[in-house]
Amino acid sequence: MASDHSIRASDQDRDVVVAVLRDAYAAGRLTLEEFDERTTAAYASRTWGELRKLTEDLPAQPILGSDVPGRPLPAPTLPVAFFPVVALWLVLALATRSPHEIVAPTLLLVLALVFIALIRRR
Repeated sequence: MASDHSIRASDQDRDVVVAVLRDAYAAGRLTLEEFDERTTAAYASRTWGELRKLTEDLPAQPILGSDVPGRPLPAPTLPVAFFPVVALWLVLALATRSPHEIVAPTLLLVLALVFIALIRRR
């Protein structure tokens, strides 16, 4: 498998790495000094390899190359909380006897999914 460490970084790649560093600083994983050093290095980085080194010791890794046309990106995953919500909706929907009684469970499902989406966005 060929390495992509020598691919030139774009401004968007640098911004993605700085966002990961900002989140790590906010979570207390980096000191202010480390954050400043790594942010400065991110904006000076020329390749994906240089950018990856700045976050290799952090749990969240940036997705580089999202601005490259045709580059396959990781598939979005469903939140774990999605499955219990759907299961609850299914139980409530099957427990109803008439079609008009499914409105409340459907409304609950939609509200729960919106809530989950808002939580994931943060």
